[in-house]
Amino acid sequence: MLDVPVRKVTIIGAGIVGLATALTLQSEGHSVTLIDPRPPGSGTSFGNAGAIVSGGVVPTAVPGLWKRVPKMLLDPMSPLKIRWPYLPRLAPWLLRFLDASREAKALKISRDLSTLTEHCLDAHHRLADLAGARSILKPVGWLKVYRDEDAYAGTAYDRGLMDLAGVNYQHLNSDELRQLEPGISRDYTVGLFQPDASFVSTPYALSQALFAAFTERGGVHHQEEVRRFEFGDNGEPRAVVTTHAIHPVETLVIAAGAWSKQLARQLGSKVSLDTERGYHLSFARTEAGPVLNRPTLFGGPQFVLSPMADGIRLNAGVELAGIDAEPDFTRIKALVPLAQQCLPGLSGEITREWMGYRPSTPDSKPVIGRSPVHGNVLYAFGHGHMGLGLSAITARLIADLVAGRESQISLAPFAADRF
Repeated sequence: MLDVPVRKVTIIGAGIVGLATALTLQSEGHSVTLIDPRPPGSGTSFGNAGAIVSGGVVPTAVPGLWKRVPKMLLDPMSPLKIRWPYLPRLAPWLLRFLDASREAKALKISRDLSTLTEHCLDAHHRLADLAGARSILKPVGWLKVYRDEDAYAGTAYDRGLMDLAGVNYQHLNSDELRQLEPGISRDYTVGLFQPDASFVSTPYALSQALFAAFTERGGVHHQEEVRRFEFGDNGEPRAVVTTHAIHPVETLVIAAGAWSKQLARQLGSKVSLDTERGYHLSFARTEAGPVLNRPTLFGGPQFVLSPMADGIRLNAGVELAGIDAEPDFTRIKALVPLAQQCLPGLSGEITREWMGYRPSTPDSKPVIGRSPVHGNVLYAFGHGHMGLGLSAITARLIADLVAGRESQISLAPFAADRF
């Protein structure tokens, strides 16, 4: 146990970021309480592709994207969809998103992200060791495949950013690709392989391992919905009011994913956060089914197939429609024949349909740090597509703030008031 002042910390949010933060703080001797209306790890954390990618330095908004958006919105097979009734509410976020795609800004964002990603695997190993769950992390790398060299050439900008960040990656020819993934279609002849990445075949199992370790060490969990905060005479939040009780607060961490925006607003912070609704389908395993060894992104159709413990998972698409709209599985189901072409032998039997809410900022960077309004409030949300990958390093940074020690990573690029 480290020699740090013991704090009572309340974390709102029991997804992967909240769970990682809870266990990390607890390991340093703090008394930690988790509050979330959903069971731990059952929200957005449940449905990702399982990849922990240390080379994830390419922002979502890149130069030239704005030229492609109109065509993408008109293409029924495009990975991007906007529900038009939501556009007026989305517009401020969308304008910031397009602004973030400018050359100089995208380069700066990539550099900022690299300060987190270069430490993410080490942080996950430490966290998994705390929970006795190291075996859940499989060091199989992260693969992207393309039909030919011309398609691979289209990744030049991404590879340039990875080069600047010192990311380890390899160009694979057809033979090398077959050795890694013999089960994928021979139409794919080129690969981009990042060996320094791990895979979690059951993200929910990792969440449960963290939660079990947390509760075994005396951690407290309330499955309750937060309604509001009570403030003391000094203006700082002193209690969380839920559907069931009033919980006193000393140090408060907001790690509620897509629901963090309204909580931060109640605490005086107006953050630019929206949801990229992500969909997945799970396919039954069959004896004659395909072999897939790692999560693989297929260039062209732009989707990921992952060999999860309960079957092959297809993750695809970004839908901008807020939190309240009903799911629409039309688009991802239309991709099933393409997925079967990419991975011959893939079962057509769908065992689960799922949608989650990626909490996304317009500049692809999470919000990590102390609230600019309240000294006893810390933020840990907005991880977009990298919630699993950046959860453990985020937890370490929050632990540094609670302990009052200097961190190896500057938090200025991730401040809540940067928008």
